[in-house]
Amino acid sequence: MKVTAAEPGDHRPRILILIKGLGIGGAERLISEGSRFWSTHEFHYRVAYVLPWKDQVVPDLAANGIDAICVGGGKWSVNAPTRFRSLLRSWRPNLVHAHLPSTGILARSMARAPVVYTEHNLAGSYRPITRVLNRMTYGRNREVIAVSDAVAESLAGYPGPPPHIIPNGVIVDATDDSRRRVREELEIGPNRPLVVHVGNIRPWKGHTTLIKAARALGESIPETVVVSIGAEKHPGDLDRIRRQANEEGAGNIVRFLGRRRDAIDFIASADVFVNPSDVEGLPLVVLEAMMAGTPVVATAAGGVPTVVRDGETGRLVPVGQPQALADAMIDVMTDVEGAKKMAARARTLAQNDFGLVGMITAQEALYRQVLNG
Repeated sequence: MKVTAAEPGDHRPRILILIKGLGIGGAERLISEGSRFWSTHEFHYRVAYVLPWKDQVVPDLAANGIDAICVGGGKWSVNAPTRFRSLLRSWRPNLVHAHLPSTGILARSMARAPVVYTEHNLAGSYRPITRVLNRMTYGRNREVIAVSDAVAESLAGYPGPPPHIIPNGVIVDATDDSRRRVREELEIGPNRPLVVHVGNIRPWKGHTTLIKAARALGESIPETVVVSIGAEKHPGDLDRIRRQANEEGAGNIVRFLGRRRDAIDFIASADVFVNPSDVEGLPLVVLEAMMAGTPVVATAAGGVPTVVRDGETGRLVPVGQPQALADAMIDVMTDVEGAKKMAARARTLAQNDFGLVGMITAQEALYRQVLNG
């Protein structure tokens, strides 16, 4: 880890963004894509991360002129606190913005600078030890950001400042060429029904619900193709989930593609975007689907009902009910005009309230408040 000190004569406040990894996930992409709009003329930004093998968006940060420094090494990492302390001493940030509990705990325990913390998920969704340590150190936050009302409500009773609600923001750059490329890769024509799901393979992401819903969907609309994009947490996760699909009789309907940097192109190419999760904060992929004009069918998990309003901006079903999920997808695919109207309302909502620039503007206003306080 090579860290340079602050340059003499650079009087910009130094903002250190801290996160566990820089892989292809929602919180990580908020940082990499958001860096395009950071006020680098006003603030000097750096990003630190712990897990060296989760570095897929580091080149995106570099392209935007942002240094990304790994403070971990090997397994999550006994030397991370020492390396993080070295970074703090050499660069002397004026503010640390930590994302998610593990690095929130690290920042609160070691940084002398004020800590702004963003919670992306429901506070009760983490492992017990993480919840305990998060709550024990939580009062040391200077300010807290929650990405949705549901996330903010889950923090009720935590010590320290009440959260500011700054919803996630998105930007969608998909083109007609990218949409054609996706269907060519999948070897399906422009009129064949395509359902897309994006979610890393985790216990709460609803893959079992998705598989069962895909089987029911295939029984009604056999030509449907369901694509699921998401990375493994452990080696063998993809093979396991593919075996499960075969055992459930959905192996000929749903395709698991693993990690893809071009997931937004698949979302924009779909006739339906589906989010079957059991637990959510405010998922970026739902907002991206709305911004892309793709009809959304989702479970009523976490902050999702604040944006997916049943029959208005998408279809909403109870958590863990695959038949209801399948029925909603069938309704969307058979009522094309109704689906277009829902998608148009959803896109307007996303453009008005969930733009990436607006999210960055609100975060930087909070930085100024902390730095001037």
